[in-house]
Amino acid sequence: MVTPAVQLHAQEKAEEKKLLLIEDNPDHAFLVRKAIGDSLKSQIVEVGSGEDGIEKIKTEKFDLIITDFNLPGINGLQVLEAIQQMKVDVPVIMLTGQGDEKVAVNAMRGGAYNYVVKDDICYTILPRVVTETFVRYGADKEKIRLEKEIRKKSAELEKANEELKKLDELKSQFISSVSHEFRNPLNSIKESIELILDAVVDPKTKQGLRVLDIAKNSTDRLTILVNDLLDFSKLEAGKMKMNKEPSDLRKVIEDTLDSQHSLARKKQISLVFNKPKEKLVVFVDPLRILQVISNLVNNAIKFTPAKGVITVTSELFKDPLEPFQKIKVTIEDTGEGISEENISKIFERFEQIKRPQKGELAHLQGTGLGLSICQEIVKQHQGTIWAESKLGEGSRFMFTLPKYR
Repeated sequence: MVTPAVQLHAQEKAEEKKLLLIEDNPDHAFLVRKAIGDSLKSQIVEVGSGEDGIEKIKTEKFDLIITDFNLPGINGLQVLEAIQQMKVDVPVIMLTGQGDEKVAVNAMRGGAYNYVVKDDICYTILPRVVTETFVRYGADKEKIRLEKEIRKKSAELEKANEELKKLDELKSQFISSVSHEFRNPLNSIKESIELILDAVVDPKTKQGLRVLDIAKNSTDRLTILVNDLLDFSKLEAGKMKMNKEPSDLRKVIEDTLDSQHSLARKKQISLVFNKPKEKLVVFVDPLRILQVISNLVNNAIKFTPAKGVITVTSELFKDPLEPFQKIKVTIEDTGEGISEENISKIFERFEQIKRPQKGELAHLQGTGLGLSICQEIVKQHQGTIWAESKLGEGSRFMFTLPKYR
C-alpha cells in the first residue's frame, strides 16, 4: 500500500524545488550544490552570511533551507531563531562541524528538521538527508492537516449531536402535544354522538344543532391534524409527488381566497387581492401552491382580530443573486404580530409557537407543522419563503417562485 508520505515523496522528487543555501565557504557551497544537483531536481540560491540569508527569506519563498552553523556575523542557530520569529513555514537542515553534537541537538530543539556533520561522507549522505527531510516535512504537514480536519469534524459532529438532541426533545414534545390535540376532538365527537344516541338532545332543536356543530368542528380539527401529519411524513420521505404544469398564479390565488371567504366573514375580516394586470405564469403543482397560500391565509385569519384586513399581493421580483426573474407572493395581515424571538422559529419542524386565538376559529388549531410543510413545498418549487413581523404591527409572509420561461 502506498502511504501519503511516499506519494508526497514521489511528487516532491518530480517537482523542482527551490533551496536556500547559507554557506560562507565557497568550496563547501560548491560541494553541497554538486551533491544535491546530481540527485535532486532543484534550484539553489546561495548566500554567504546569516544576515543575507534572513533578507532572502523575507523576500522569497523556499522549499528548504540548508545553513551552516559557523557563519560570519550571526550563526546558524540565530538564523533558525529568526525563521521561527518570522513564522516562516519551511524545513531547515543545519550543517555542523565535527564535535558540535550539542549544537545539532540545540538546532533540532529550535525547529530544525535535520542536521549533517561536516566529515568525509557528509556530501555523500546529504541528498538522502534532504530527501528524508522533505518526506518528514510532508508527513508533518499531512498530520497537521488531518488533526485540523479531525477537530473540524469533531466540532461538526458535536454540533450535529446537539441539534439531534434538540430535535429529539422537540419531537417528544410534539408527540405529546399531538396526542393531546387528537384526544380532545375525539372526546368531543364521542360525547356529541352519545348525547344524540341517548336522546339527551334532539338533533332538530337548537341545542341539538349546537352539539352537531361541535362534532363538525372537532372533525375539521382532526382532518387538519391528519393531513398535516400525512403531508409531513411524505415530504420527510421525499415521496410527495409534484404534478407541475404552467399555471397562472392569479387564478391559484383567486381560488384560494374563494375558499377562505366564509372563514374571514365569521370574523368580519376583509380579504383583499391586489390582482396584477398581466398573467404571472409559474411552472408549479397548482394544488400544492394553493395549499401553501391557503395555509398562510388561514393563519392570518386566525391571528387577525375582527374587522381586520388581510391583503394578498403577487408581483414580479428580481433577486440580485439569481439570474432569472421570480414572482413574489405576499400575505399581509393587521393582526397582533409575532415576537422577534419567535419569528426565527416559526418554520422549524415540531415548533409550536403559541399565539392568542379568539372567537369562531379558536378550535382550528393544528400540529405546528403547517409552516414547515409550506417551506418544503416552496423549496421543491425552487423558491424561498420567509416572514417579517413585529408585535402589535401585524405580519407579512412572503414566498417566491421562478417565473415560467
